[in-house]
Amino acid sequence: MDDGELRALAADLRQQLTGPAWPAIRARVAAVDKLAASELELLAFELGRYGDNPRVRGVLTEWVRRFVAPGPSGRAVLRETIRSAAADASTRAPAPPAAPAAELRALAADREARNRAVARAAAEAASADFAAAARQAAVRADNDVTGGVFLGPVVQTGTLGTVHFGPPAPPDPAVWMPVPETDPVVLGARPGVGPYVRRDRDAELAEVGGFVLVTGEPLSGRTTTAWAAMARALPGHRVCVPPPGTDLRALAPHGGGPWVLWLDDLEGHLHERGLDTGLLARLTGAGVPVLATMSDEAYDRHRFGSSPHARVLSRARTVELSLDWSDDELERLAEPGEPRYEEALLWRGATGVTQYLGLGPELWAEWQRARRPANHPRGHLLVRAAVDLALCGTMAPLPEELLRATHELYGADASGESFEDALAWAARPRLGITGLLVREGGGWRPYGSLFADALRSDAVPPTPDTVWDAALAHEPEAVTTVARIHYRSAAEAGDPDAMFRLARLGDDETWLRRAADAGHAGACGELGALLAGRGEGRAAEPYLETAAEAGDARAATLLAKLLQDRARHWLTTAARAGDPEAAHRLGDLYLAEGDAERAFHLYLDALGDGYGPAARSLGAYHRYKCEEIVAGLFFQRAADAGDESARAALGSPESLEGAEDYLREFALQGEAVDATHLGALLEKSDRREEARTWYEKGFALGDAYGAFRLARLLEKDRPGEAAAWLRKAAAAGHPGAKEALAAAADTVEE
Repeated sequence: MDDGELRALAADLRQQLTGPAWPAIRARVAAVDKLAASELELLAFELGRYGDNPRVRGVLTEWVRRFVAPGPSGRAVLRETIRSAAADASTRAPAPPAAPAAELRALAADREARNRAVARAAAEAASADFAAAARQAAVRADNDVTGGVFLGPVVQTGTLGTVHFGPPAPPDPAVWMPVPETDPVVLGARPGVGPYVRRDRDAELAEVGGFVLVTGEPLSGRTTTAWAAMARALPGHRVCVPPPGTDLRALAPHGGGPWVLWLDDLEGHLHERGLDTGLLARLTGAGVPVLATMSDEAYDRHRFGSSPHARVLSRARTVELSLDWSDDELERLAEPGEPRYEEALLWRGATGVTQYLGLGPELWAEWQRARRPANHPRGHLLVRAAVDLALCGTMAPLPEELLRATHELYGADASGESFEDALAWAARPRLGITGLLVREGGGWRPYGSLFADALRSDAVPPTPDTVWDAALAHEPEAVTTVARIHYRSAAEAGDPDAMFRLARLGDDETWLRRAADAGHAGACGELGALLAGRGEGRAAEPYLETAAEAGDARAATLLAKLLQDRARHWLTTAARAGDPEAAHRLGDLYLAEGDAERAFHLYLDALGDGYGPAARSLGAYHRYKCEEIVAGLFFQRAADAGDESARAALGSPESLEGAEDYLREFALQGEAVDATHLGALLEKSDRREEARTWYEKGFALGDAYGAFRLARLLEKDRPGEAAAWLRKAAAAGHPGAKEALAAAADTVEE
């Protein structure tokens, strides 16, 4: 059968595949060869879905060629099938004929016999070399499936011979796009880069003719550069973009107008049915430009030697694109005013401009998705800590320990991933270029694009105040400037905490007062102390009271001192006016401060004016002066007046023997102060060894005064041991011991 008759038969069959005759055709072909029927069903499906197109016509013609290959009987069966089905088109789903024609039975029997022979041969050879025999039997089979486009499974009910699915056919010219309408992302460039920036090598791509190949390192921008060259040089062309692995042999000069063949990542088209020197010659000879891209590594791997691939590449006009941008290119990068381009100039670090632009979105997306529990939650927090610290204004590389401490401040559960694993994940280079964290100078930085994206992204939560504190502690000078800017906007919006932090950053009393007036306890405490220090006690009191009520102990103490000073003032005023209670209470203040003489006269004045409670205070004064008999008289007087605290004071011993018994009783109960006092009492009685025992006991129970007294006891006879006890007393906090040691140190000559 010649080609003309073959195409005519295929055309007749194509007309019936989507009409009412199709079920009858499918049934009758299946009666002869179920595999062929399955192939035809897939072709009918593609014809119905995508319409009549050159690819379907070519595949259908090939199917007819294989179906009639056995000889005239196959041709006759197919013709009769088409004719009968068309004549019987009113029957939508006919069954196979009960008594097929002789030709039909003969063709089916012949194919079945061949299949059985193949199966028998394979079974006999299995014991010797199953794999080799199976391949040989497959070659002899008459039910090959080869070439074409198949949209579903191929079903074989008998013995399966060779099944070959060839590379896909090139795109139909009907879908080729005009060059001005092409998108570099569709052609293989990375998305989100922005307007094209002219490269120095563009001059070599002013004309695109013949076979032009643009090479470069990963993310060097080779695809975008090639696209831009095509858009400039070939605006009136359409572009054919076959996917990798396409059978390019079906390409031929096309009469529908000028076109260009685009082969991004050319290595995917260097196969036995891809681009070879013959096809390249036919295309370029017909004026079809071939524009391709290739990585430097792939080019070096395929270019040299005597392979067919090397011969193809040797015919290319090669333009090598560098990762490094010249000064002129960097100046042109700044011209469009594109934010990401300006960021690339600032934050690309050791990477190239195109690497920064291409890899940045990938790093951002991976970081955001890493927060999930099944992914890298601790790694996500590590990167967040580094980004937040950079946003706070840290300039120097971040120490590993700072990252470790800071990422724990976020309070998220990152269990299941160790710090070391998280750091390794964050630092692993992506695409062999850079990690999310970059090692620098013994520390770490977030990759620049992450920092730049975080600056303008609403997806990043605000940096916690605890992280700001960590940044300020790590690098105060640099971070303070940024922190002021950060907190000012919140402070101006009325945030008391931001006002307080802003005040502390700038030592600004205005913001401190605004925070305190807004009720911020910390600000109240600091402002109150500031005012009190300037002598503005009355103004300080309400602020200190607010802070004290919030639990600020220092504010409470300062407030008490202010109130005590006010109390002294008014008690003095009242005492001068003749109020005996005021005189008594003022005397208590002076006695507590050690001004016993002033207290004594105030007590006498109060008692002389008939104020009985002053008697107890006079008893305390005389006991303070070690005038125990007189003290007892005053305590008795107060007790007789009903003062129970004075009655209790009467229980104090009136002799050394009674005092010793009194102190020993409580010392034996573990009272540290009484043990030390017992030692002092014994020392007064010149019972030195016993005194030492109780001094040691008092110190052991926690009274630093015991060590101090023991040091004084030993300083004449055992100065070395005395010095050791003095150091123990100072270490335990005794002020007299500290003062003595300091005085001794000052006397040592340098």
